[in-house]
Amino acid sequence: MGCEYKTGYNPFQDFLLQLILYGADISNKKMKRDIHSAFSLILQNVLNNPNDVVYLDFDIVSDKNHIKVVGKNAISAFWLSGLFPSNIDYILKNNNIKTGNRIYKYNKKTKLLTYTIVDE
Repeated sequence: MGCEYKTGYNPFQDFLLQLILYGADISNKKMKRDIHSAFSLILQNVLNNPNDVVYLDFDIVSDKNHIKVVGKNAISAFWLSGLFPSNIDYILKNNNIKTGNRIYKYNKKTKLLTYTIVDE
């Protein structure tokens, strides 16, 4: 979903960048448990209901040149993109949310989060 990095906007990106800068191989499958634990801690400090962290589910996919963190469900995709909506049940059911002048949609098949700008 994201292509431009901005410090302080997305705590997940900030955390992963720090790991990479310190030489960690975040694509290593053994690291996923540690990354998941760190993401859970971040979410517990951000979410209105810390128990919603049970919906956190993601993969780390890599090839020679790229590493991609992919949300396996709509709410994980939103969180990993730096969006922390409060209506979790609606998102899990409908795979979309409107925030500001954007409608974000999660595609279950492709596991991609996209948005459309709408006039208000």
